[in-house]
Amino acid sequence: MNGDLRDRIEKRDLTMGVIGLGYVGLPLAVEMAKAGYSTLGFDVAADVVDGVNAGRSHIGDVSGEELAPLVRGGGLRAT
Repeated sequence: MNGDLRDRIEKRDLTMGVIGLGYVGLPLAVEMAKAGYSTLGFDVAADVVDGVNAGRSHIGDVSGEELAPLVRGGGLRAT
């Protein structure tokens, strides 16, 4: 692996992308954001994107209490 990329990964100095914010993607995006990565989630459903950006979860495995602080802190956003 390129040394520069390894350094950026270790320093959490990059943005991670997750395609699809369903039952797999949203928990993955949350875990990446909790680990300190700036995380951008992509979804085709506007209601999912709007909900995530408002800190509301649409799946049972991720609570709003877990999601909202990540969104408010800027670590997780959706488009």
